[in-house]
Amino acid sequence: MRKGKRTFASRKRKIAGLCAFVLAGLMGLGAYAFTASNTIPAQAAGGGTAAVSGYTETGVSYTWSLTGEYITEAHFILTSATAKLEPTDVAVALTAAATPVAEEWVDCPGAYTAIGGAEKEWEVVCKFKGGLGAFESAAKQAGYKYTGTGVPNAEGVQLSVSAVSEGKVIVEP
Repeated sequence: MRKGKRTFASRKRKIAGLCAFVLAGLMGLGAYAFTASNTIPAQAAGGGTAAVSGYTETGVSYTWSLTGEYITEAHFILTSATAKLEPTDVAVALTAAATPVAEEWVDCPGAYTAIGGAEKEWEVVCKFKGGLGAFESAAKQAGYKYTGTGVPNAEGVQLSVSAVSEGKVIVEP
């Protein structure tokens, strides 16, 4: 009789082991089926370097108000040092100090005129007078230090230019 109980217990363990093995197989199959249905879109990641050559500013000239008290426009030529990198955005500050503050920068909107045969030079015109160019409206002008008539003559000492070939110029306070 003892022999029979051992045989029954041995069979019971074998059946339990077989059930555990089958259950593990089913769970693995279910997990595979679940993950096989996931789709991940193609992605790219990477890092790299590129030279930042900048622009050279030449040929600066100014337009004055009729009374000569205010500078209303700045005209200059941006030259790309390495290739045909047309500026996508240009901002300028015309100040008395060497380092302009954020509210002295104005955007120079519009298309920049390519000059010369190599298309490495662009003429830029930046307007400081309210309602024209940089100041699209009185509400936008309120954020800038300059008045609707332009940059006062005493403050038009230092011209600072920021230009980019991709994106927008962002000046942080």
